[in-house]
Amino acid sequence: MTTRTATVNGLSKQDASYLARIDRCLGDIKVIHHDIVRKRTEGRKVKARIDRNLREIQAVIDRVEATF
Repeated sequence: MTTRTATVNGLSKQDASYLARIDRCLGDIKVIHHDIVRKRTEGRKVKARIDRNLREIQAVIDRVEATF
């Protein structure tokens, strides 16, 4: 009968390898998530700035139209 070698926590080397890979992937996912959040926040700031500019432009147009 062939037995697998066990690590201290009772997992095989293959299991430990899979867990290490999963941990690395979860770390990558966390980095990607933070990047998405950062980009989304930047996008909201840009949208707010554009909206402010559009309101200012509309106010100027309204004042010009009122003088006619």
